[in-house]
Amino acid sequence: MVRVDWKNFKFDYQLDRFGPFGYIVQIEAYKEAALNLVLPPEWRERLDKLNRVRAVRGTTALEGNPLSEAEVAHQLDLMFEISPSENNTSNLTQEQLQIRNAGAAQAWVRMRFAPEHAPISLNDILHMHKMVTKESDVKDNVPGCVRNHYVTVGTPEMGGVHKGAPPSDLRKLMDGFIDFLNSKRLTEEHPVIQALLAHFFLVTIHPFGDGNGRVSRLVEAGMLFKHNYNVHGFYGLSNYFYRNEAKYKTLLQKSRGECPFDMTEFINFGAEGFASELKGINSFIKTKLNRVVYRTMLVRAFNRRVGERRRLLNQREYSLLDFLIAETEPIDPFSENPSRQITFTELLQAPYVRAAYRNFSPRTFTRELFRLRDRGFITIKVINVEGKEGKRGDLALALDFEAIGKY
Repeated sequence: MVRVDWKNFKFDYQLDRFGPFGYIVQIEAYKEAALNLVLPPEWRERLDKLNRVRAVRGTTALEGNPLSEAEVAHQLDLMFEISPSENNTSNLTQEQLQIRNAGAAQAWVRMRFAPEHAPISLNDILHMHKMVTKESDVKDNVPGCVRNHYVTVGTPEMGGVHKGAPPSDLRKLMDGFIDFLNSKRLTEEHPVIQALLAHFFLVTIHPFGDGNGRVSRLVEAGMLFKHNYNVHGFYGLSNYFYRNEAKYKTLLQKSRGECPFDMTEFINFGAEGFASELKGINSFIKTKLNRVVYRTMLVRAFNRRVGERRRLLNQREYSLLDFLIAETEPIDPFSENPSRQITFTELLQAPYVRAAYRNFSPRTFTRELFRLRDRGFITIKVINVEGKEGKRGDLALALDFEAIGKY
């Protein structure tokens, strides 16, 4: 069992700042790169929704909620489409209620933690807990109230078992927690470090019967939002923590192993995760911009004449590339790879290709593809594809964005 000396507990920690320094530099660079771009409203809305869905899915999945990302998106859509008077939750499962609660709490935190608003208070944390757990988490838990019983959390497989603070000490500890959040020592830390330390100390105290992790991650996200680190939307580290659940939970436990708490590994882990989240935002923007500029380049290439009767691109080639712009968009919107690969077999079966080349031989289609490759519009490489008959050779096509600089 991981033992915390609650009788002599202090909001004290040790941290090797050289560890997260490189990640902090990356965070600042990714943040500035993204904020310096003015995005179309539909891009901002798409980015914001993707991040909100991933954050809600991540924070609830960490507590065992099994609903998929698609179902989370569906529940959030329904929640914001229905007026309060029509919002009958009696027919919802506990898992669906948890999603809607998390979505509503996220929206509230976004308003409450605007940069110009007052610092966080204990009432804010109690309100977050009430929003997160109302109607869905009622066993040994009163929404909006600290617990009156002892709790232990964790498993030996994930770093050990942790015993939360005694119920008799919770009010004093929570008041101390708020003082710590507004203390000179903490506010002099980088905002990402502030948010991660707030997360750690709140979930370590474990003031509630249920929902402690969700509230701690909300506080963390709210602090990042207040310092303008939520680039083009509202999100936090919940999705990253979920994707690295074992390490997340193990490092939380490991950090409690001595006092003052050694926060170096947990802060490194969180800072690395936030850098990767911001990198994903930049990848999303880059992918969108590449496609806009690539399409503009196609128009120029189509209008460029290379002979009295010939254009650089004929009509079929232009239309095929225009089709590929949409068809090769990455399935993961935050992928570092700006173009998804599409196999030659997959392309042949596409309804658009069948219709566009129905009056032409396969040789014509193949010849035009390789001409597009030779002129630098696409890349083609040989790959192995797993099928019923085993591995077989195929060709994989992707857009070549270097063409933007050529034409």
